[in-house]
Amino acid sequence: MKSKTGTILLLALFGCAATGLLAGSASGPALKTRQQTAGELAYHDHPPSEPLPATLDPAQFHDDHAAFVSYTLAARVADTLYQVPCYCPCRKGLGHESLLDCYTSKHGVRCPTCQREVLFCFLQHKKGKTPAQIREAMAKGKAAKLDLAKYIDHLYSKIQDGRK
Repeated sequence: MKSKTGTILLLALFGCAATGLLAGSASGPALKTRQQTAGELAYHDHPPSEPLPATLDPAQFHDDHAAFVSYTLAARVADTLYQVPCYCPCRKGLGHESLLDCYTSKHGVRCPTCQREVLFCFLQHKKGKTPAQIREAMAKGKAAKLDLAKYIDHLYSKIQDGRK
């Protein structure tokens, strides 16, 4: 019975390795989107290897300060957003693969979760944090605690003045 169990275990491990479910291999980490199971957050675990899609032009949201600031910041840290998840339900409802997708569409206009997250990513990026460090902080709920209102008008004024 032990050999049958051992054989089944080996086959299961081989199957996981063959389908890319294991985190890495002897030659290095697998490049993938982190979205294998329904409960897992979606993000890319590597820097972009091709040009990223453009974020929407913030000018179209000029009268909505939160959206204007969010889309401006998203354009500035797109590489980082590509590598971090979004904690709102957009992955399930819209098929988003990272926080960047929220800003290549109009989803980020009205979603305070996404707006907090892009602001958090921008502030962390300015502090020199890596996408992995930002993901870790977001997983601990630090982005959700960010007071969006505290930053929006200040950043809106700085962006308008060309200082940010």
